[in-house]
Amino acid sequence: MYEKIIDSREKATNWRERYRYGLYNHTVVLKDGIAYAKPLIVIRNDYDVIVRFTNLHDYVGIYESKIFVPITSNAEAKLHYVCMMLNYVLIKNYDRFRIDHIFDVNREILECFFRDYALEKQSNGKYRNMQSIEKCVITVTEFFRKLHMKYGSNIALNLEDLHTETSVRNKYGKLKTKKTPAFQVKGIPQYVGIFRELPTKAFKILIGLAFRYASDIAFALCLQAFAGLRAGEVCNVRQDSIIFTKIDGRTIKSEIDLTREMPMRSDGVMCGKIKKERKQCVYPPFLEAFVTAHNYHKRLLSSRNYESEYSPMFINNRGKAMTYDDYARRFRILIDNHFRQALLECADPECRIYGQLLYENTLGLHSLRHWFSVQLVLNGEDIAQIQYWRGDKNPESAFTYLQNKGDLVRELENAADFLADILMQHGEGLINEKD
Repeated sequence: MYEKIIDSREKATNWRERYRYGLYNHTVVLKDGIAYAKPLIVIRNDYDVIVRFTNLHDYVGIYESKIFVPITSNAEAKLHYVCMMLNYVLIKNYDRFRIDHIFDVNREILECFFRDYALEKQSNGKYRNMQSIEKCVITVTEFFRKLHMKYGSNIALNLEDLHTETSVRNKYGKLKTKKTPAFQVKGIPQYVGIFRELPTKAFKILIGLAFRYASDIAFALCLQAFAGLRAGEVCNVRQDSIIFTKIDGRTIKSEIDLTREMPMRSDGVMCGKIKKERKQCVYPPFLEAFVTAHNYHKRLLSSRNYESEYSPMFINNRGKAMTYDDYARRFRILIDNHFRQALLECADPECRIYGQLLYENTLGLHSLRHWFSVQLVLNGEDIAQIQYWRGDKNPESAFTYLQNKGDLVRELENAADFLADILMQHGEGLINEKD
């Protein structure tokens, strides 16, 4: 009898190990072409096939205190934390907690999850930072609070187990109740630095190499470096999204339409996200270089097959719109196979040192937007103008750049004067070669 009990428990454990909670983004396209995604929490088997849809995502949301909710609002980041908790409690540690239903989770189990989340090393060998831990705790405790509001005494956790309430005054002097998670999580302090410095000397080399070895993303780099677009926003740009204003045949303005996310591919795959919906102008000192790069890219597209009904600006080798992952991968290949080596062989000692740094640090796509922001500071733009040209929702980032203006002036040079010449040399030169 004892052996049968052990066998049944082992079978139960093995059964659970074949499944996991995960996310599924259901994409909806409205009649006027607006596309948005609704993330759902699902159960997948070990073949990554969805075996069950749940309604757990209903208890994780954003804009909770608002009446109007943008249709493009997406709680995917929060759902990620909830899925981690569900897998930790119900699957990975079933033998430890013996929890068969989410209603049975108690405070001690949540404390174990938060502690292990904070102390677990990630795949890159680093521990999670403070911001990630705080977001996880806030999201999961709020998830259980909403469950409690719906199911009451069926939930093992009491509201007091989840939050403490304090009275605070808002900016108008009115008293409001503030909920604070009733957990303190000990983590390992980590310095999480993003390597994004891109000296203008190195940027000159990068642009030239992009047009020669990665022509499919060269104009994408220009959208980031000359208009300050985020990498995900670049992947949402269509061929008809860029509007040029001309007077007497001379381009005086270029505007990129980022007012809404549009479907980019026939398979429904989301290519990227627009963080702030807007119409973004190209920074005037870079306009000539931008027009040159755009003309070269149009010539490139004319020789490629793609899904014309979606009019993608950037396409992969299968003729479909390039995703963020496609873009990041092509950029990584450019850095590893060409850029780093070119820097090491450069006669300029500063470029050689920078090339050595790229062996120890990963240069990401955000470096191009960072370079753009530095140029704004060097051109004397104030906080409001930096916020406008970067397409930021608030001025905090602009203030950070202005605080460090002295260091930027010492380390980086202004680039507006030479960019058009570089693009004419590399881009138009390659067009002539191919013709």
